[in-house]
Amino acid sequence: MGSGETTPGMLGVHREVFAALPANPQCRILDSPFAFQENADELVQRIAGYFSESLGRELGRVELPVGADALTLERALAEIRAADWVFAGPGSPSYARRCWAGTAVPETLAEVVAPGHAGALVFASAAAVTLGDWSLPVYEIYKVGADPHWEPGLGLMSRILGWRCAVVPHYDNREGGTHDTRFCYVGGRRLARIEPELEDAFILGVDEHTALVMDLDARVAHVAGRGGVTLRVAGVEEVLATGTTVTLDEIESRVRALPGRAPGLPPTADRPGADGQGAGVDSSGSSAPADAPPADSADTGDDPDPAPAVTPADLARTVLGGLDEGAVAERTALVQLAERAEQASLAHSRALAGQVVQVLVDVRSAARRSGDWEASDRMREILIELGVEVRDSREGSTWSWA
Repeated sequence: MGSGETTPGMLGVHREVFAALPANPQCRILDSPFAFQENADELVQRIAGYFSESLGRELGRVELPVGADALTLERALAEIRAADWVFAGPGSPSYARRCWAGTAVPETLAEVVAPGHAGALVFASAAAVTLGDWSLPVYEIYKVGADPHWEPGLGLMSRILGWRCAVVPHYDNREGGTHDTRFCYVGGRRLARIEPELEDAFILGVDEHTALVMDLDARVAHVAGRGGVTLRVAGVEEVLATGTTVTLDEIESRVRALPGRAPGLPPTADRPGADGQGAGVDSSGSSAPADAPPADSADTGDDPDPAPAVTPADLARTVLGGLDEGAVAERTALVQLAERAEQASLAHSRALAGQVVQVLVDVRSAARRSGDWEASDRMREILIELGVEVRDSREGSTWSWA
């Protein structure tokens, strides 16, 4: 869930999940994401009250703060093993990760939804950030002023689905008003800056008051709530709107169709729980080692990637030609991007190309806000020349390769 885990709008999702569980399921709430807060007890009571009053489910608390002794940890693991349904939600992603990393918690959580187990994991908001191989330290960036960066996640998505990804809840957040707080408050500029560091991982974005509900046995998923779920690679997005039902195989196919080919996705035969061992089969039917990187279409001359054939350095030169001399920060950023692109892999270069375009889109957005329509039109003409399509709305501007 992207957010809204204890609101009336998510009751339908919770009912659906509980309906698939055994009668009288054992339910647990992990307090780790907010265990450091002075009102932790109050938060547990409030969340437990929501599930008790609205859904008739009683939640047992699993206490696991940072620095827990061996006995506390073992008690927590035993509680998780006994659970049919485990919930974790608001708080600090970084604190939750510190509580769970280096312990058997990730493996034990995965056992709750292992094949043959009729169990469920419900992770929302801050807890959802920890699910991927990469985790956004949201508070450190947005509130403390740390340089944008990723931290290691728990890797539950890899362990359960074989997906190397970064889960980003609050994907469509607009609380900033005058400033960009999308993408779990870090904003588009900062996300574009660190997205290339993912390299072989993709971003799974979940909008607020929205859930991606996955039935692992049937390998089917659907989007519920008021927003959408976004699959993102190298700045290019595929959105699954609310009400969409897809197979997990189709989600993987859609990620593979984005630039960067198949980042973070295993060959079909090597999915967790699949019977295949060792060699996998790629989409063309050829045999390849399970850990082999996806073949690059540049070697075959058949590249479905919609990104332009020019290099990020070429893009940077073009964009520099359209910027005013006063745009010092943007010019510096473009030069740095061009230098990094010279040493980058192809997938990384595509992401850097997206960053170059984002710089120009941001400059154009600033011109629009200030009423400098001449500069805005000039930027748009350059974007069209680069093969970029820009869409403007009241919420801001988005772009894609034309």
